[in-house]
Amino acid sequence: MSTGDALRVVTLAAQAEMALVRRDQVAGPLLAQASRAAAGTPAAGFLEEAAAMVRAAPEREAVRQAALSLCRMGLQQAQARAMGGGP
Repeated sequence: MSTGDALRVVTLAAQAEMALVRRDQVAGPLLAQASRAAAGTPAAGFLEEAAAMVRAAPEREAVRQAALSLCRMGLQQAQARAMGGGP
């Protein structure tokens, strides 16, 4: 993954994180987009799981909180890669 691709994942994951914080309906699609962009990286697993959770039960607070944690973990992985420190 190039630095530019990693920055794209960072941007998408950050947007998804803010959507989750704001309880916005676009959180699920943003997580799915971020997970597709992160395909083949450690961040992808976190983002895919978060997207699946939000799709399954978008109105549950516990699901939102868990998805938010997973999203942040994926974001950290992508940030590490963008800065040259990750796989």
